[in-house]
Amino acid sequence: MSSAADSPSQQAFLGAQLRALRGARRLSLGEVAKETGISASFLSLVENGRSDITIGRLTRLVDYYGISIIDLLPSAEHADPDVVRAGETRLLRSPEEGTTMYLLASGTNRTMLPMLLELEPGSSMAERGHHAGEEFVHVLDGTLLLEVDTTEPQTLNAGDSAYYRADRPHLFRNASAEAPLRLICVDSPPPL
Repeated sequence: MSSAADSPSQQAFLGAQLRALRGARRLSLGEVAKETGISASFLSLVENGRSDITIGRLTRLVDYYGISIIDLLPSAEHADPDVVRAGETRLLRSPEEGTTMYLLASGTNRTMLPMLLELEPGSSMAERGHHAGEEFVHVLDGTLLLEVDTTEPQTLNAGDSAYYRADRPHLFRNASAEAPLRLICVDSPPPL
């Protein structure tokens, strides 16, 4: 799956959006850093398009600003039915984590947010996610090591699914050091 967005231009666009949000709220880098636990120097690098940001850190920022991750990506037309064609999927890459998140709907103004996640061999989300609602995952290819709260990690192979309360801290890991992992993840309501 691909998109017209490439990592350098995506970083610059994302950074400019974050800088504009902070500026509109008349906040200093230090104030945002204090509230999110992300260093001011790192925030500056991200805002200037000179650093990648993990999905976990980006989630902390969108939570702090009270927006959706969708609000930080180039806009798409909303229609009913909401059809997203192959090659037109909006995506968010995190090279540091070895993950790519493809948004399978054009917006979050619905009751659920479907995503396709790809994790490179041996990669993992950098931080545990947690948000209101419920989450469903279905493994398309590869092997997922799913860690949910304090329960024993679950190994899910292609064709396996899991459903859980999303307010419980959870983490996705690619259990294979050799093969990529592809899974569908559906959050209800959209957390981002």
